[in-house]
Amino acid sequence: MRNRTPVSIFPFLSVLLSTLGVLSFLAVTFLLLSRTEAQQQREAQPVEVRWTGAPGHVRPLLVECRADALILHGIAGSDGTQRRYELAALERESEVVRELLEAGYGELGPAPSNTRLWFYLKGAIQNERRLVGSFTRFVHDLELDNLTGDARRREVERYPILLIYPAGIDTYELASYLLESTTRLAVGLEPMLPGWTLPYREEAS
Repeated sequence: MRNRTPVSIFPFLSVLLSTLGVLSFLAVTFLLLSRTEAQQQREAQPVEVRWTGAPGHVRPLLVECRADALILHGIAGSDGTQRRYELAALERESEVVRELLEAGYGELGPAPSNTRLWFYLKGAIQNERRLVGSFTRFVHDLELDNLTGDARRREVERYPILLIYPAGIDTYELASYLLESTTRLAVGLEPMLPGWTLPYREEAS
């Protein structure tokens, strides 16, 4: 009678159960994530943004960085509609700003002070027809409005807070470049989730 080697099925069952456990965990995780995303798409969640620690006369200017445009809250366009700047327009004006910077370095020298370059750009932006109605011109005017009059008696100063959505990274990078290159405005940043909506709050931060 031939001897038979005993074979244990424990390792096989252990691997099988472990695999089933992992698959079950992944299935439940994906199910919960899909429900969360669907709920976010169905129900917008309002979020309030404040500039913590700012003086009482400072007002945040909320700027949504979306996939296709910048959208400003609380500032209407010339036609009374919501003010927005399309991604393609931001790309074009960023090229204009680069030209102005190159011209500034050519006129002021290779290493001008930040103050001299800022004064140069203030005059250049004011006279550049290609920037009329642009985001660059808007923040240029905003900065000059903030600087008008006596700072101690100034009733309102506005500073932008960029609200960055996952799909709006390219828009954010263009807006950040334009702000940093042409202004000395303090800028806030706030990461956002796709389901969040941001009603403008006309109040101190």
